[in-house]
Amino acid sequence: MLNNQLTKGDDPWDEITELRKRMDKAKSPDPKDVERLRQLAARAPGFLSVASTAQSIRQQLIEKMSHGASRGFILAEVDVLKKQFDYNAAPPLERLLIDHILTVRLRLLHAENLYNSLVVNQSVAVKVGEYWDNLLSSTQTRFLRAVEALARVRRLARNTPALQINIANAGGQQVNAQGDVKG
Repeated sequence: MLNNQLTKGDDPWDEITELRKRMDKAKSPDPKDVERLRQLAARAPGFLSVASTAQSIRQQLIEKMSHGASRGFILAEVDVLKKQFDYNAAPPLERLLIDHILTVRLRLLHAENLYNSLVVNQSVAVKVGEYWDNLLSSTQTRFLRAVEALARVRRLARNTPALQINIANAGGQQVNAQGDVKG
């Protein structure tokens, strides 16, 4: 079997794990390993949910902005928000938007925390105050845009027209069947 071919019964998880370990150790991973991992990960979408880039970015943000009990609370908040957004039942486009919301929410929390610790109840230079105010405003804007995008996509999905099929039976009797269009 060639390196880029998969048979129907192959389980790619062991090879994915092996490739990932080898690539993590290497300073510069072999392009063939990168391509093989790409093929295997595309074949096993469950792997992508375990090793998602968005989740990795969120983990880095959480490690940077918290420690101890606060880290536990932030991780719990992310889990609760994912559940409230019904992440596991969401279609792929909505999952991308939910991932984005969770990431920008963490950035907003981080910006709020930095702003409070550096600017609130302290004397700061006007330029410093403007910088932190602009940073906070831009993270708030990104968060609101992400939430609005998810709301818009969900509203559009809810308003898709129903599929109607008209079937004429022998003898001229017509049967109508109607239902939702699901991909």
